[in-house]
Amino acid sequence: MFEIDPADLDADAVLRDVVDARAFAERAEVRILCDAARWADLHSRLDGTDCGVSLPGMQRLVRLGGQGTPQVAEFAPAELGAVLAMSPYAARALIADALDLRHRLPRLWVRVQAGQVKPWVARKTAEATRTLSVELAAVVDRRVAKWAHSLPWGRLASIIDAAIMEADPQAAADAVQQAEQSQGVWLRQSNDAGIKDIYIRTQTPAAIWFDASIQRVADSLALFGDTASDDVRRATAVGILAQPQLALDLFAKAATAPGGQPAADDANGSASPAADTVPVDKDTEVGAQPDQQPPTPRGTGVDTRPPATLYIHLSQDSFSRDATGVARFEGEGPVTVDQVKRWLGSCQVTVKPVIDLANQAPVDGYEIPDRLREATHLRNPVDIFPYATNTSRRKDIDHTIAYLDPGDGGPPGQTALENLDPFIRFHHRVKTHSDWEVKQVFNGIFVWRSPHGHHYLVDHTGTQPIPGTAA
Repeated sequence: MFEIDPADLDADAVLRDVVDARAFAERAEVRILCDAARWADLHSRLDGTDCGVSLPGMQRLVRLGGQGTPQVAEFAPAELGAVLAMSPYAARALIADALDLRHRLPRLWVRVQAGQVKPWVARKTAEATRTLSVELAAVVDRRVAKWAHSLPWGRLASIIDAAIMEADPQAAADAVQQAEQSQGVWLRQSNDAGIKDIYIRTQTPAAIWFDASIQRVADSLALFGDTASDDVRRATAVGILAQPQLALDLFAKAATAPGGQPAADDANGSASPAADTVPVDKDTEVGAQPDQQPPTPRGTGVDTRPPATLYIHLSQDSFSRDATGVARFEGEGPVTVDQVKRWLGSCQVTVKPVIDLANQAPVDGYEIPDRLREATHLRNPVDIFPYATNTSRRKDIDHTIAYLDPGDGGPPGQTALENLDPFIRFHHRVKTHSDWEVKQVFNGIFVWRSPHGHHYLVDHTGTQPIPGTAA
């Protein structure tokens, strides 16, 4: 692939080669942006819709970029993303950035094409200005373009914010209101050895109270002999606060311990803010739905342990003495068996019976029974569109070969595991209302053909392009 072997270079030559390689990579990124804009031009109208028929779920023209950018066929990003080995969502963002730069930030776009501004800086600028009007985007373009080659992104972002505030104070006020609507709590999809990141965006007072409660639990743990670092104890506090009774018991115990603080007062002796002063949206859905069942009696008290459903994934190695003790945390990744024991130790555990994926009886009806729906998810836990990333259970389950009613000559047993595939709704629409084609060549193994003849193999290991298949 490379003409130069770095092993043959001295220090000065390595630095020169790095500069040349970076310049080459940035030129390639600019070329991809140009291609993305051209791809949008080629999909600026809907072909084959002259009859005027529009069915639910069919493709529409949508505006991917900001105000003033041309509309693009809704399904267009899917094929561009596939050849770039990225999800349709990532391809959508690429096209939006390219169109914003070309139509809304022309000064910056000229400098990007000339190799004077790094493409990633230009893309972040396009994303940051997407909600602005055309006029306000032009103001930002004039301010940012001349500095984009020399300033770090943090300083450029400040210039953008200042330009917005000066040019349109009302837009700045609206941005504050929009920020309030952007609050939420999110879990990262990836899992790092049983450790997961939580992102919280909330009002400043709520953040301060939460931080104080976290620290209060961490200090209480230290009071009772926890020798972990303060950061680790604060992380442990999240799990304790998630089970309010545990937190209350800990606070009560700490209040009577030597050096402990009164349960109702903070470190300054003032009353802690009442729980009902922090607004909580009870309809907000975060992650998977917990089991909706009341605590069960335990002795004379109430079992306050949270419910948990345990899915056991067994292989032949699981029965060996030499088994490595690795478990799969559904939707997250591998964790150790010891971690699972610790996590489930304070839960009411429901153990699901083993599901034999090889022997799932088909049904004749169109509706998909829960057992087949669950088996489909366990067989293909990730959306099976090329390079898709969604691992949730909230996906559409579609018939790979379209269901034909038996009354119209359809065969029996059409709703079978080997004829079912899981999608998010957008990918389901792409499959149904565009020229993408898919075949389930073996149970859980899918071959896709894009509108321009590129083929992709998708199974539980991911997506593999099939070379030499373009039309």
